[in-house]
Amino acid sequence: MAGTVIWIAHKYISNPGRDGGKTQIPTLRVTNPDRQFSYATTNKEKSETLAQALFPPPPDETTVPTDYLYPEPAEHWTEITKEQLMQAINNLSPYKAPGPDGVANIIFQCCQILVNYLLPIFNAAINLRTYYNPWHKSVTVILQKPGKPDYSVPKAYCPIALLNTTAKLLSAIMADRTSYILESHNLLPNTHFRGRPGCSTEDSLHLLENTIQHAWKQKRVISALFLDIEGAFPNVVTDRLIHNMKHHRLPPEIISFTDRMLHGRRTKLRFDNYTSEWFNILNGIGQGDPLSMILYIIYDSDLVRTASRKQELTLAFVDDTAFLAIGKTFQEMHQILRDMLERSEGGFEWSNLHNSHFAPSKFALIDFSLNRTKERPPLVVRGTMINPSHPQVPQRHT
Repeated sequence: MAGTVIWIAHKYISNPGRDGGKTQIPTLRVTNPDRQFSYATTNKEKSETLAQALFPPPPDETTVPTDYLYPEPAEHWTEITKEQLMQAINNLSPYKAPGPDGVANIIFQCCQILVNYLLPIFNAAINLRTYYNPWHKSVTVILQKPGKPDYSVPKAYCPIALLNTTAKLLSAIMADRTSYILESHNLLPNTHFRGRPGCSTEDSLHLLENTIQHAWKQKRVISALFLDIEGAFPNVVTDRLIHNMKHHRLPPEIISFTDRMLHGRRTKLRFDNYTSEWFNILNGIGQGDPLSMILYIIYDSDLVRTASRKQELTLAFVDDTAFLAIGKTFQEMHQILRDMLERSEGGFEWSNLHNSHFAPSKFALIDFSLNRTKERPPLVVRGTMINPSHPQVPQRHT
């Protein structure tokens, strides 16, 4: 059995990686600042165009407050144990595509003697606050977002990062540690789902359904505004993320590791059996890194905390966020939703501070009521009119 596993591992690391598909990316159309079109036709031009769209630069000015008094960390750092490293290795998907190092996950699972070498390396990296430079390199596979009407637009594509396997293993351990500390000390909003132990899509849907049912029993109506955040992960600003991590009382070792991991990154784009030259990544969180999910939850936790009054609720599923308002009339509820966006420490202020732009034209408004004839006025958000929809309520049988 062990011999079979080793041969499978050899197959994965000796065969070159390919996407195996036919040409999928057509000529890309780019809108210039003067609203003129330019076109990317060669693979080199396409890779440059995609890199500009998928890896935007950070803003010119920081929004991190100066002389901010951070709270004490919730816990002190303790060294990574052999058991934690073994658990991270066992949790790896054995046949996932490797990064630039070409090392498949299964190598760590069938050669467990490597644990004796990895453990001191990982602890030294944390204690000495260093990061091995080749770990910053990745391969970014470009995939189509499903259901897009026009694939000549660069934003119709999604980047998936293939990271160096050793770096990804250390990142997975740091993600588990981060999640454990945040959950143990109740440092995240309770209504933020996914990427957290014991929280799932079904949980968020159950909470939404129960909230609606409870409102109806109280002869109330409920309005839900589903927000759209443009380029959530690529637009994360590192210094703002570090500020949020300190505010969430994480140990400095985790914060320092994250800071080093996010600086100095480089990637090659891969699509249509083509691999680009290196591009620098100056901003954002890599989609594919084990830490990315919990880091984004930290990043947008203040948005989830917007709901601060009895008739308000915020539901979040990673970067998908909904504001809910409960009351007597939809006119009143729409005003509350607008206030949740406009007020101090509300949605638009979070958007400005976190380089996370809202697209009101893509907002969705749903009004829930047992009364089909109840007036449902539109919601106007910064000049954009959002017309409500309402789900079909089944007729009651008498």
